[in-house]
Amino acid sequence: MLTAKLRIAQIDCTLANFDENLARHCALAEEAIREGADAIVFPELSLTGYNVQDAAQDIAMHIADARLNPLRELSRNITIICGGIELSDDYGVYNSAFMFEDGKAESIHRKIYLPTYGMFEELRYFSAGQQIQAVNSKRLGRIGVAICEDFWHVSVPYLLAHQGAKLLFVLMSSPLRLSPGSGDPAIVTQWQTIASTYAFLFSSYVACVNRVGNEDSFTYWGNSSLTGPDGKVLAAAPLFEKHVVESVLDFAEIKRTRLHSSHFLDEDLRLISAELNEIITRSRQS
Repeated sequence: MLTAKLRIAQIDCTLANFDENLARHCALAEEAIREGADAIVFPELSLTGYNVQDAAQDIAMHIADARLNPLRELSRNITIICGGIELSDDYGVYNSAFMFEDGKAESIHRKIYLPTYGMFEELRYFSAGQQIQAVNSKRLGRIGVAICEDFWHVSVPYLLAHQGAKLLFVLMSSPLRLSPGSGDPAIVTQWQTIASTYAFLFSSYVACVNRVGNEDSFTYWGNSSLTGPDGKVLAAAPLFEKHVVESVLDFAEIKRTRLHSSHFLDEDLRLISAELNEIITRSRQS
């Protein structure tokens, strides 16, 4: 696979209204199919809205739930990645990323780092994921998915990239946090810096998929983007507006970038592992 046509759906979500959110997903996926896209990706918790609080247990659904069948059917013609509240086999409730492809559904990531500070209180309502694992997509190749706060921990994209992911998705519901000064809000600049840094360091594509709209006291700022393996932003959605970003992923660019600079390939994983084990051992002894 040399190229793939990707759509990033920067949407608003209706809080705790699965049917309305599902209809929005289906309409955008159908449009993407008509226009020849290979894949479409949606933000964090795009099927439910973000601030569900105690309703999370009631909204949670197993990945095999029949209510997801419309997305399964559409996925015969397009790969769909979106966010939902997952009920696991042992009844854990997770902030998860779902992938629908070739008529099948799979939970491909459970959010690990659940922010519970400032305006956030996710750890009250969700269990934390315990695995970082890249997955294979027939239309996108090997990919890695993180959810919002996960991307503020370098270990997550680091491990995904070293498991062979050449396309890193981060599904976001990042709200505006006001800060003094002019220009873009600080949180916008911080996310752009993170995406460009990881894309360059790991010589991989990075797709940030943020939502827009208002939900209780939260305002989501959007500005979803695709960054190339050289760290340059290839496409970006506007702030605060619903928008669909369409880009063509040229995976030959990763080859060219890594041949030009082998810093990612030169990473010494055995050294990192040994040093981490030493740090863990020392911390247990102290």
